[in-house]
Amino acid sequence: MSDNVFLSSSKIPSIESSTGISDDLDLGPIRDPLTTVIPMTIVYALILITGVIGNFITCLVIARNRYMHTATNYYLFSLAISDLLLLVLGLPQEIYQLWQKYPYAFGEVFCVIRGLTSEASTNSSVLTITAFTIERYVAICHPLKAHTMSKLSRAVKLIIIMWILGIVCALPIAYQFGIVYDFNNERLVPESAACSIKRTIPYFNEHTFTISSLLVFVIPVTIISVLYMLIGLKLRYSAAVRNKQIAANNTTDTEVNHRNGSGYYKYQSTKRPHDSKNSSNGSNSLSQRRAVIKMLTI
Repeated sequence: MSDNVFLSSSKIPSIESSTGISDDLDLGPIRDPLTTVIPMTIVYALILITGVIGNFITCLVIARNRYMHTATNYYLFSLAISDLLLLVLGLPQEIYQLWQKYPYAFGEVFCVIRGLTSEASTNSSVLTITAFTIERYVAICHPLKAHTMSKLSRAVKLIIIMWILGIVCALPIAYQFGIVYDFNNERLVPESAACSIKRTIPYFNEHTFTISSLLVFVIPVTIISVLYMLIGLKLRYSAAVRNKQIAANNTTDTEVNHRNGSGYYKYQSTKRPHDSKNSSNGSNSLSQRRAVIKMLTI
């Protein structure tokens, strides 16, 4: 019976108008049915717990072990921080709103912060993954340049720039968020408070989605796709070269018979030690490149 009470549409009496007549404002159900809310709460809670623990451990391990202070791990550290912000500032509020859609209980400031962190974290994550892919492309396809480009100081500067760029791109969107209310007979209804788009920016709001999609989705995804294709072609070429080297060096224990006027002479060719070493080095190089690709795809 109590469930039916929660599911029923809430009727909020409005403040009496100047005519003294009071109407009811239908705000809709305060929450969805329990068959929807409970499973969603469990899923969100599991994501929150595992995500916070996993990303916190990632940051802790990288920070406390100096041998893990590499450019690649710095990018992973940045991604973990981004995920933590999204989880801590986003999911608890989502869980709360599963059970109570209105009124919004966290205030104007937190509403704006939520919009800012959500957009900034997403933007920085996409940019970080793009930079990470560029780093791996240089390491695999241009290994000589990687020694000069893959420096910790350079990685730190790039991460800072990407976070600043992510925040700057998020500011116009965060500015539009705020607490909005429904009105009844031109009177504000406090119980209808919701965190949503409160204000708009002239000439910007019309193109917000297009600009945002272009900067943090279309361009990065295009760059990542092209670089992965080039990495794949490089690995394929390396495999072909290695197979040719193996075929050329497979002359061990090959017997050649030669006949002259006095009889048969048997010749046996042997592989030189450095041939085996070169073949092993080529195999190890290819294995390392494949290991990098496997790491990137996980």
